[in-house]
Amino acid sequence: MTKLFSPRFIITIFAVPAMGALALFWYFSLEGALKYEQTSDSVSSQQANLTENFSKAFIDKFGEKAVKGEDLSKISPEEISATSKEIIPFEKIVGVIPTVTKSDITILDENRPEAVKNYFNSLYGVYEKTFLTIEKDDIKILSEALSENNSSKLAQIDNVIESFDKSFEEVKKIPVPREWENFAVGELNYLLRSKKYVELIRNEDKDPLAALLALKERLLLMGEARSFHKKTAGDLLAAGIKFSPEEGGYKFFK
Repeated sequence: MTKLFSPRFIITIFAVPAMGALALFWYFSLEGALKYEQTSDSVSSQQANLTENFSKAFIDKFGEKAVKGEDLSKISPEEISATSKEIIPFEKIVGVIPTVTKSDITILDENRPEAVKNYFNSLYGVYEKTFLTIEKDDIKILSEALSENNSSKLAQIDNVIESFDKSFEEVKKIPVPREWENFAVGELNYLLRSKKYVELIRNEDKDPLAALLALKERLLLMGEARSFHKKTAGDLLAAGIKFSPEEGGYKFFK
């Protein structure tokens, strides 16, 4: 009987009644994550597959109901709670993301406006050679792959991942003027976190549910980064530091 339900079948066919009632309800709520009490660490984030894990839990709990044609949208909160404890939390799939601290960057013992402007101009210079050379970002590529049902297109995301790697290494090399190290650390950590979510999106053909949740986190992180940059732009203006339109710093904050 269970052979009727492959992981891809569960995610696509039961997207509205099953995932809507079970997976998204639980995963998109902090309550579900906090209630997860399974302590075993026997499965690493590299080995774990959220889609397969969810599918197995779904089959074990609701497979018979699906075969009988029962309305899966009427799954009770109690059944959802019981099943959620058998599902690997998204945080375990993500794993530990490396973080950067002030000890990882070179801090200049000066913060003259010229030095600060040079830092942000150099920062934009890195992105100009990495991210700005990409024709399509990971979100656009994923959208096309799904709409065309062509998972081979996901390989294009490799260029995006490579750009994150290059950007991180180059940005980390830029000496940071004193009092702007918090921005530098924050920027580098945004790159690391974003790259991890992009890697999970790239793996959509193998773990579509994890990719779906990674896309949500990726979009949230993009908004967070924009707010971070907006605040930094205000801090620069408050410090009397302005960029001319032809400078990289101006383009970075535009």
